[in-house]
Amino acid sequence: MQRLSIIIGFLIVTAGCSQFTNSPTSKAWHNTNAYFNSLIIARENMKEADKQLFTTREENYSALMPILLPMDSTKAQEVATNLKEVIEKTSLIAERHSNSKYLAEAYILLGKARMMKGDFINAIEVFKYVNTTTKDETGRHTALIWLMRAYTEQRDYEMALKVSEVIRTLDLNKTNTRDFYLTKAYLHQRTGEFATSAAIAEEALKLMSKNEQTARVHYAVGQMYDIINQSAKALPHYLAVPKNRPNYDMEFYAHLNALLDEAVVRRGSTAGVQENFKKMLTDRKNTDLKDKIFYTMGNLEARKENYPKAIEYYNASLRNSTGNSAQNAYTYLELAEIHYNKLLKYDLASLYYDSTITALPKNSPDYERISRRASSLSDFVTYQRVLTLEDSLQHLAAMNPAALEKTLETVIQQKEEEAQKAKEAAELAAKKNNNVAVDRLSDKDETFKRWALYDPVVIAKNKSDFQQIWGTRPLDDNWRRKDKEAGSISFKVERGVVGSEPAQANAPTRQEAEQQKADAAAKEMEAKKKELYTRIPTTPEKLVASQRKQEEAYYQLGKIYKFQFNEPQNAIATFRTLLAKFPQTVHEAEALYLLALMSENQETNPYRATLLSKHPASTYARQLLRGNASITSDTESKAHVVYTQAFNLYSNDSYQSALKMAEDGLITYTGTSIEDKFAMLRIILLAKTGQRDVYQQALNEFIQGYPSSNLMPKAKELMAVLDKK
Repeated sequence: MQRLSIIIGFLIVTAGCSQFTNSPTSKAWHNTNAYFNSLIIARENMKEADKQLFTTREENYSALMPILLPMDSTKAQEVATNLKEVIEKTSLIAERHSNSKYLAEAYILLGKARMMKGDFINAIEVFKYVNTTTKDETGRHTALIWLMRAYTEQRDYEMALKVSEVIRTLDLNKTNTRDFYLTKAYLHQRTGEFATSAAIAEEALKLMSKNEQTARVHYAVGQMYDIINQSAKALPHYLAVPKNRPNYDMEFYAHLNALLDEAVVRRGSTAGVQENFKKMLTDRKNTDLKDKIFYTMGNLEARKENYPKAIEYYNASLRNSTGNSAQNAYTYLELAEIHYNKLLKYDLASLYYDSTITALPKNSPDYERISRRASSLSDFVTYQRVLTLEDSLQHLAAMNPAALEKTLETVIQQKEEEAQKAKEAAELAAKKNNNVAVDRLSDKDETFKRWALYDPVVIAKNKSDFQQIWGTRPLDDNWRRKDKEAGSISFKVERGVVGSEPAQANAPTRQEAEQQKADAAAKEMEAKKKELYTRIPTTPEKLVASQRKQEEAYYQLGKIYKFQFNEPQNAIATFRTLLAKFPQTVHEAEALYLLALMSENQETNPYRATLLSKHPASTYARQLLRGNASITSDTESKAHVVYTQAFNLYSNDSYQSALKMAEDGLITYTGTSIEDKFAMLRIILLAKTGQRDVYQQALNEFIQGYPSSNLMPKAKELMAVLDKK
């Protein structure tokens, strides 16, 4: 009987502790178990993961610093064990202690862990679940803030903004208010709204304590104010960085940027600022940071529009690089931007953009933009060189033979002089680099000296001296013996008998040697002139080919200005030049179309009228007409009637009449459902009437203008046949 009472009592206590009841006993039991068996462990693992990721982060202080550390699933693998523990322990709370007061916090930790691992879909579902089910207001607010963060990391900025609008109406506690401001500032920073982001981050800073994270936010806010050219607002944030326990690098960069902004705010002499930079250069602690100092000095000169001096400092930054490819990338980028935007030297800008892409990390926010610019500039420079080269060749072709002969000699001599100067400049640069390396070595330890047998400079000098005396000797025994001659100087040097032997009978005299040398130079010059002469368009066929290259170059340059550089005025000027120099160009219709689009008055501009009158059946003319077309059932019916009549004429071999009707129908019934049928019928009739060039152009336009047409396979088949021919 006593045993039965114990069992019954145990069952009553167990039933009272069920997670599906809300009795005080049950809540106390599940709160205790959830807290001590799971939540504390999950919290500590999440704290350790956050600390490790923050400590081991890799910052690029030359690029815009994100307000919050972006979630990186690859980087999170370093803390995979901690995240796994968080997921397991918080899942236990959800499964076994569902009536615990710690349930909301457990779910938030679970969602955060999943988000850090890159599982955004499940993380978002967890945060949504907490928002809709928990009665804990603080937990619900926290979940919404993390939901906004998840959408931001997923680049779904529209949804992130919608969540932020909901959070804005809630009564948040101090911690959630701070986190909301930081997350919203991060969101606007990601979308490029730097003024808004900086203003919101400033509100968050009022709620933050002194630590390295606060220093990061101050630094990021200062950078954003610099981007929008508000140096006066940026300066206080850079000055606040050292007050918040940053690492040395962050403090160093903040000091550099503060000096830069101070010079801008003063708007006067920058001599004092430059003196500070020079002091930093001589500070032994900054030996490995000289490239950053020179980079900032270049930025200061660029802001003053003193571009030659800025370029000088940027080059000094590259010379003093310690292998920091990220810093080099931004130095190359500044050089590229100056040459592209300010100096308009596109060929040099192209080279600097290429160097930027080589050194820039692929996860950089600017990588895609810079990559597109580099690709566009490469094409641009190629076509610019085509124009310059073909102009020069055509100018040479118009010369009389005597003038041409003299000009070719001058060109060859200039090229040889340029090559020699380039070689000397390269040797000088190599010598300077060697001296810099020696200087760096002596800077590190002025008393340090290499042993002669390990010193590469001494080895190279001694080797050169040996070869001047003995020639190139093999490394073997008895190398001094008389029959061991090597190189141009033999064993006789050792005995001092060089030059005492009788002259060879067949040796040339000095005058003959000079004549032979002159003959060889003349022969080489003739060969070079002959090679250049073959490139000059001296025949009508070569001249036409040269002009076609120019025509294509103008066309491509116009499109690059229009679509890639977004410079409509340069595009208009280039297309006008194309039409003026090549009135019969195959690109006339497209050039007129683009000029019409870039003109202010779309209805009355001359390019529109010319396009509609000269190329009424082209795709480009139809594009202009399509916007004004009013299609009704009656229009569709008439279009079918006209198409049937045109097709019947084609079937009866009346090709000219059918072509006229097809072209009229294509213009009149632009925008109807059978527009593509009119276009295809016209293509077939152009082939029948032997208009090869127009046929090829119409076929290309069809493929571009009707990508979803059912007749596309037919068009591609015709194009394949044309390519074979």
